[in-house]
Amino acid sequence: MLKTLIIGADGVCPDYILGSINKYPHLHRMVKSGAFSSYSAYVQKGYQHSYVSEINWASIYTGLAPWEHKVTVKVGAGCRTPEMERFQSLSPFWQILNAQGMTVGLWAADCCVEPVEIDGYVVSARYEMLETPDPVRTSRRTLQVCRKDQRILDLIRGEAPPRLYPRTLEQQGVSFAQMQKDPELALRKIEEYHFQDALENFAQELEFFYQAMCSAQEKYPVDVLYFYTPTTDLIGHCAMYCDNSDVVVKAYQLLDQYVGKWLDALQPENVFFLSDHGMSNFKDLVQCSDERVRREAFAARDNVIWLPNGYIAFEARNGALLFTAHGLKGTFIAAGPDIRHTEVKDMRTLDIYPTLLEMMRVKIPEGRGGFVQDIFDRPIVNAEKLFRADKVQYRSVAVLQCFSPSWTDIVLNELYIRERFARFTVVGEEKYRDIFLHNPRVSRFLPYSEFNPTKFDAVYCGIYNESAGLTGHIRVH
Repeated sequence: MLKTLIIGADGVCPDYILGSINKYPHLHRMVKSGAFSSYSAYVQKGYQHSYVSEINWASIYTGLAPWEHKVTVKVGAGCRTPEMERFQSLSPFWQILNAQGMTVGLWAADCCVEPVEIDGYVVSARYEMLETPDPVRTSRRTLQVCRKDQRILDLIRGEAPPRLYPRTLEQQGVSFAQMQKDPELALRKIEEYHFQDALENFAQELEFFYQAMCSAQEKYPVDVLYFYTPTTDLIGHCAMYCDNSDVVVKAYQLLDQYVGKWLDALQPENVFFLSDHGMSNFKDLVQCSDERVRREAFAARDNVIWLPNGYIAFEARNGALLFTAHGLKGTFIAAGPDIRHTEVKDMRTLDIYPTLLEMMRVKIPEGRGGFVQDIFDRPIVNAEKLFRADKVQYRSVAVLQCFSPSWTDIVLNELYIRERFARFTVVGEEKYRDIFLHNPRVSRFLPYSEFNPTKFDAVYCGIYNESAGLTGHIRVH
């Protein structure tokens, strides 16, 4: 019997899923019986200096913070490139489960190209990111296995569908300059085309991996199956041009349909559904009732299209339009016989790894900063790691606005990520009150005139080197 099925979908927005759960019957069934959370991910509130998906998934796999696992797409001293062997010394969840005698099957897992041998098998799905306005809008997926796992590839029929990218503006017969000059024209063109062709391609991807996973589980069963798709991230970036985007909703409904198919076919005892972060339109970075202040606060104000519906669009490097930055919240849903129905509050990325291991009744390795979430209806194996909200004491921390709102947000969010048990107050210009309070990581706003440093446990200000584009913070009280 399959003990656990884990479905990872990049960038799935919890507001869409948990806010309209009736649209997704199979996820709804999980939520009704299990635990769910709109949790805080490793994300900056903006489009600069943010944590990429590889960093988030590496933290989910290992229970380590980004500065601990150092897995990144960037090349630098001490960095680990996102290849599977880089996890060998980090005790990823599959390694811990293997040590306890459980077999694991990984399908298309992010950061797991160039597979290594595990007890079970690994099928990676490598592709090249399309970073230029090339007229060919597909990137081939190449399945990879190590020699031991060639038998899995022998079960698979046909080739994996290619990864589809949205049409360029040139292919749509319009330029970014035209759209920027005439926002009404821009909105009409976007309504005509906002990556609708992604849906058929996504359905092909899901069907391919559904068939492959079911065949493999029938022939070479494992205890834990993990499947990952990056497509939900790409669709969110390139189709979320309005509230309740039809393409985004339909993509999530497709994914929900296949969640149901996997549940019916594989009959797992437990199931996890999660994303590494969410999606937010750029307008959410500067939510404010005063349009003048909103535009002033947006650092890239002259390089975007201000759409009539309030949304903001960039031209992406690959020639298409980009509507979203990574959202601060990720989606987490867990269901199983030992999991009770509850909404989980104050959950972070680092809590996924220990909560998964607790679900499998496995001890958590030393050196993990996350917590087991209080979702289990049984005695806890890792009782010392159980998160007890009633025992937490939060520090009161003030962050001084020393720069524009966008750079202050970067400083604030980095502090939030590194200080788990703190409540943050921004001290800044009154006209930016709404913008700062729209950040769910901010508890309170004070104008400079009302600030008293003695009322806080700690006070920080940001440091910013404009020429190098570097930011940081320093404690001043």
